[in-house]
Amino acid sequence: MAHDVLQLVICAPERSPIESAAESVILPGAEGVFTVLPGHTPLLASLTSGVLVARASDGEKTFYAIHGGFAEVIENRVVVLADTVESAEDIDPARAEAARERAAARLKQPGEDMSLLRAEMALRRALTRLSAHSHEGY
Repeated sequence: MAHDVLQLVICAPERSPIESAAESVILPGAEGVFTVLPGHTPLLASLTSGVLVARASDGEKTFYAIHGGFAEVIENRVVVLADTVESAEDIDPARAEAARERAAARLKQPGEDMSLLRAEMALRRALTRLSAHSHEGY
């Protein structure tokens, strides 16, 4: 590959790997959002729930909702090993909105058997899906 292009590979247990070329990749790091450009220093980073944005050389952006995992950057190759990944086109916004409403209701009135942490995680996943679907980056 040319020096000014990144090879992006996104892997998750329940789907085939997604491979594409990108001019830049924005990732939701556990320590904060970061951007990878060609020539980036080698890196291994933990990821959290958030939107991955891959920008192609023609300026077109592709959005993915990812949840947890790791990213490795080495020699203009970005490999994402995510717990789950969904492309923006595969997200059902009505379903994501319903999940957001359920999680928000659980947070307002947690039951004895409801884990507050689980409700917060569900809300974060739903919001990430909605952001990716509406092509909202950082």
